[in-house]
Amino acid sequence: MRIPLFHLFCISVLPVIHGVLESKPQNRGTEDGTSITCGQVITKTKNRIVGGEDATRGAWPWQISLQYKGKHACGGTLISPDWILTAAHCFPSNVMFSDYQVNLGNYQLLKPEPNAQWVKLSKVITHKAYAGDGTSGDIALAQLKHPIHFTESILPACLPDAMVKFSSGTFCWVTGWGATSYGASLGGPMTLQQIRLPLIDTMKCDEMYHVGTTINPKTREIQDDMICAGYATGKKDACVGDSGGPLVCQDNGAWYVAGIVSWGDMCALPNRPGVYTLVSFYEDWIKKHYPRAQFGLVNITYNKVRPSGSASSLFHTDFNFFLLLTVMSFTAFLLI
Repeated sequence: MRIPLFHLFCISVLPVIHGVLESKPQNRGTEDGTSITCGQVITKTKNRIVGGEDATRGAWPWQISLQYKGKHACGGTLISPDWILTAAHCFPSNVMFSDYQVNLGNYQLLKPEPNAQWVKLSKVITHKAYAGDGTSGDIALAQLKHPIHFTESILPACLPDAMVKFSSGTFCWVTGWGATSYGASLGGPMTLQQIRLPLIDTMKCDEMYHVGTTINPKTREIQDDMICAGYATGKKDACVGDSGGPLVCQDNGAWYVAGIVSWGDMCALPNRPGVYTLVSFYEDWIKKHYPRAQFGLVNITYNKVRPSGSASSLFHTDFNFFLLLTVMSFTAFLLI
């Protein structure tokens, strides 16, 4: 049976048109299969700055921005391709988690990186014990709507297992897009901030929080699921907007999320160091709600992203456009 020319064209060429129209943008190529462990920084960074200054681009690849209706609300830590760790107080009971999105791989929130990603949430789990500012249980897990691919600028921090201990006096780092001082929002392009702080013994921190108050000294302010970091003199601290973000400490070359920015008395006041949720305290809780969670040093694979606008990607895009024009011209000719 002879097939009319136009029908033959439809059979043989329309799939090509469909393929051209369905092809995904090729402006960012990847090279797959590079293996490392969690808690690593791929991008070469300069010396980290002490005192609440701009971080170096790519220095903290697990830092995420938790955004409510498109605006930065809290920080958080990427711990796997589809889960982040943050604070329970970042999800007030009167809001819907469907209004949140996670921004990964960014440095300046108002000047997004070419390879930054935005992903909606599919699930949020807050600890039932959390009852407001200063209480225990200020921890939350949030699942991304779909897993992301790790890149040089998007990598997970390690979760500390029972073998990883950080003693008082250990210097750790806090990062976030929070206020630079109480009542002052982060201006400009909203560049990621970092600060280096020493861990403080829990009982010592509790004593500090009783200074200048009428609270009974036997009433504990700092609970067993909390950890403190900062100085008795104040001046350096996390602040509003850093909530939920990571306090990371290094062990054998890997960065572990030791704490979650939780609460404090204003920001950087004397005898009022920042208080963080102690992540290792909640190992069982994390495993209960996220059974695939891995603690300690974990092997991962990330993709090397080729620069945007490479010759190969431009050729692919131009070729697709040329092919589409050719097919459309041929179609018009046959229909005349």
